[in-house]
Amino acid sequence: MHNMKLNKKAILLILLVATVILVTAGCAAVKNPYRTNDAEGYNISIKFDANGGFFTTNTSVIVDSYNLADLPKDSNGDAQIALLSPDDPRRGKEAFTAVKNGYFLVGWYAQCSWEGETATYADKWDFENSTYSVKADGDYSASEPVLTLYAAWAPLLEIQVYDLESGAQISTTTLSPLESDMEHIQLPSWDEKSGSVLMGKFPKYDGYTWGDVYLDAEGTQKVAAAEIAHPAKINYDSATVENGAMKLYVDFMEGEWFRITSAKQLVSNASVSGNYILDADLDFTDQIWPTAFMHGNFTGTIIGNGHTIRNVSITQSNNSKVNTGLFGQLTENASISDVTFENATLTIEGGTRVPGASFGLLAGTVSDNALLSNVAITGKVQIAADAYFGTDDYVIGLLCGMGETAVDGTGITCEIVGENTQGLTATVENGKVVLTAGE
Repeated sequence: MHNMKLNKKAILLILLVATVILVTAGCAAVKNPYRTNDAEGYNISIKFDANGGFFTTNTSVIVDSYNLADLPKDSNGDAQIALLSPDDPRRGKEAFTAVKNGYFLVGWYAQCSWEGETATYADKWDFENSTYSVKADGDYSASEPVLTLYAAWAPLLEIQVYDLESGAQISTTTLSPLESDMEHIQLPSWDEKSGSVLMGKFPKYDGYTWGDVYLDAEGTQKVAAAEIAHPAKINYDSATVENGAMKLYVDFMEGEWFRITSAKQLVSNASVSGNYILDADLDFTDQIWPTAFMHGNFTGTIIGNGHTIRNVSITQSNNSKVNTGLFGQLTENASISDVTFENATLTIEGGTRVPGASFGLLAGTVSDNALLSNVAITGKVQIAADAYFGTDDYVIGLLCGMGETAVDGTGITCEIVGENTQGLTATVENGKVVLTAGE
């Protein structure tokens, strides 16, 4: 029944739309779409039934008609029809795609039977290698297709994402089973340029950042690669799919996180509520430390991974600020660990007019319960000789102005800089700076 040759020039394809109107009160008169074709000799037709879907013509059926006399014959004298799929680009402007929301097209099948809402398919048509044979002396009418091919649909493949900790399902992402889609699913990954996570086709989980991925709910099968393959298996003989849903369990990190490899990245992503993982040493020689950090209330996290942030210079020139340091205030929610601040400099030029102002190289104020673990700092506090202090109610600390921390501040020095016409001196008592003007 199926022959291998394809004679394009011998085939004339005419696309017709078959529309059936059903009326409960009776049958409305419908123009026979094949009448003209019969008159012109196009008396053989092949029907494509979208079978619950629609073509991009917004119809559910398309028909190809042929003139029997024009069809090539085989050695037995039988006419051969080389079918083209509806979306074959060789159709040109008459190519149409069949679609069904939430499903993908498995193929076109000569047999389709329904039991309830379940369809069973058989005899998948091979458009590349098969032809359809008809008797050359047969009596045919284009209004009665010699073959109907049915679209076989299967639900889109799913990637279900679960929170590893709670087990709750976070999202479902669907994809068509193109070979590239199935075998090369790009997982969210850290962007080396921006430091943030690129989500790709996965939706963002508000308030959380994508972390390590596992294939099991117990978190024992960690996915090490940046891409994985979907486990779905498609049986084209029966148009069925096994393992259509893949489950991924993600160890989400609360908050918005960034992986930092340069000073510029940290500046670009600076936020008092940000969370940062250092993957390299950072040199701020040519970068300005974020103002948000210097005067703000830091509630985020810095995981240093043993790296060093060096050559940071900050200047207190606005005497209306309450807190100034590498961090204005380390709040009770702040966490900094495993990092060294090396050769940091705080220069106080503006003094303050604000009662209760607090300055320190690490932070103006360190709140109770702020977590500082394995943090080291070296550098200096410089006080301009002409700095104006409009109130006596302020405090300057080497490490911090207000609050206590176990961070070692012995590597911090203090000095007066600039033309010292007042004979200003600075002494350090218990880590706090006392300024005295000369006589």
